[in-house]
Amino acid sequence: MGRRTAATPFEQFCARLERTCLGSVRTEPSIAQPGEAPQAWLKPVRQEDVAHARALCQEYRVALMLEGVDRPTERAQATLWVSPQPAGATLSLVDARTGVWRADAGCTVEQLKETGVFAGMSLAPELTLAQWFAWPETVRSAVPSAVRKDDAHSLERPCVATEREGGCEPASVMPDALRLVEQVEVLLADGTVEVLGPFGATAQAPLRSLTVQRLVPKLFELAGSELSQRFAQLTPWPGRYRLDALIATATHEPNLAQLLFGHQGRLGWLQTLWLKRADTLPQVPRRALASEQDRELASQLDQELKHILDPLGVFGSNFNLKRLNSSP
Repeated sequence: MGRRTAATPFEQFCARLERTCLGSVRTEPSIAQPGEAPQAWLKPVRQEDVAHARALCQEYRVALMLEGVDRPTERAQATLWVSPQPAGATLSLVDARTGVWRADAGCTVEQLKETGVFAGMSLAPELTLAQWFAWPETVRSAVPSAVRKDDAHSLERPCVATEREGGCEPASVMPDALRLVEQVEVLLADGTVEVLGPFGATAQAPLRSLTVQRLVPKLFELAGSELSQRFAQLTPWPGRYRLDALIATATHEPNLAQLLFGHQGRLGWLQTLWLKRADTLPQVPRRALASEQDRELASQLDQELKHILDPLGVFGSNFNLKRLNSSP
């Protein structure tokens, strides 16, 4: 009898994942496309499953990615796609006066229908909060259906009717949706679980972990850079990662939770959100429109922010960040 072939590192990774997680693990067929890195899928049933997966991903250099998004055409890194845990997700009202709700990231838009958080927005009812938070540009969000000129507009570039000749211009949709977020609980690349929130002069959420205490000065230094300050005058924010959330304005105090809005699952793993109702938010003044060149330059800030929060690439590399930032 021939000697049994030794397991590949990815097969070892999957075997250990199945042993340590209560959720289900699925792998792709053994015959993959030539040159493609392998991939697997995890449907967790508890937060500990994701914590175990993160540790194994770091050990085996496997990217932990949020399931439910388009996969790259070429995978250079082995990938574990993780479900946002829709089963058993709960929500509760935290503050009736300010309209703040606490919801697990696996909650769906349908579950929050009666809360008023997404009032006036057109969102798929099956969309989980994890997906809404990570991929807001792929959702028809913050645009009341009554003002849409054409429901066939690209989901990545929402438009609203304006007085400009020609119909529509990119609206400040992402900033409006971003401001729904009050706090988040997130699993970071090194395994730290931290609650992030307001961090301004009058509202500073206490940071429990040494990891985040060490990272915060670096993040604010990047937000204070000349490029960041220039981009803060534009709408929409031209970068993929919302560094503008750390830039104070007359109507906005820095918020570490909002920094992760639209992060594509590449800066951490969202566990819980605290959301405010849309009708409690103040109006934001219009700003100059971001250009294609602005989006190209903004990828530099994205790369630096990614390196600060995930230097080892636990949540995937920036394989197509530049392309995504510049896509129409």
